[in-house]
Amino acid sequence: MKLRYLAIILTIAGAIFFVSSCFSHHGGAETSGSLPDTVSYNFDIRPILSDKCFKCHGPDATHREAHLRLDIADSAYAPLHVTKGAYAIVPGNPDASLLLKRVSSADPTFKMPPPDAHLGAFSEYEQKLFTKWIRQGAKYERHWAFTPR
Repeated sequence: MKLRYLAIILTIAGAIFFVSSCFSHHGGAETSGSLPDTVSYNFDIRPILSDKCFKCHGPDATHREAHLRLDIADSAYAPLHVTKGAYAIVPGNPDASLLLKRVSSADPTFKMPPPDAHLGAFSEYEQKLFTKWIRQGAKYERHWAFTPR
C-alpha cells in the first residue's frame, strides 16, 4: 500500500515538473535574471506585446489607439502620428525607441500600458528583454503556426 502511494506521489511530482518546464522557453531565464543570447520575437517579445500592448495597439482596428500597431513591423517602425518625429521602435537603436521610454517611465501619465488599463507594467526583465531585442535589430517573425518546418 505504501508503495502505491509513493508511486502516485512520484507520478504527480513528475507531472508537475513536466508541465512547469513547458512554460519556461529559456530554462527559467526570467527567474534567473539572465537574458537569452538571441531574443526571439515569437517566443520572447510577442507574448509580452500580446498581454500588455495588443489590446490598444494590435490587429483590432476598432480598439486601436494612436494609429499604432505593434503586431506588424511596418507600423511599429513607422513615424508616430501623435508624437511627431518619434518612432515606437527604431531597430538597432533602443535610445531612439519611444516604446522603451514609455514602458519604463515612472510617470503614470506617460507610462505604457497606462495604469488604468489594468494590464500590468513591464517588469525590469521585460524592459531589458525589449532593449536587447531592439539592439539586435527588432526583427519581427511570422507567427510560428505559419512558419514551414
